[in-house]
Amino acid sequence: MLFASWTASAEIIAGRVVGITDGDTVKVLTPSPENREIKVRLAGIDAPERGQPFGKALK
Repeated sequence: MLFASWTASAEIIAGRVVGITDGDTVKVLTPSPENREIKVRLAGIDAPERGQPFGKALK
């Protein structure tokens, strides 16, 4: 299970990680019947973004 939070709300999401965007962002595929791909940004993670030193190593 992954926990996602937005500005003023939080939601529990069940699914499988299908991609890593950068050090603190992943793509999650929810189970059937929805099969939605959701972009989840992890709060409180201080990781380099793409283009910064070591950014490619995190992916």
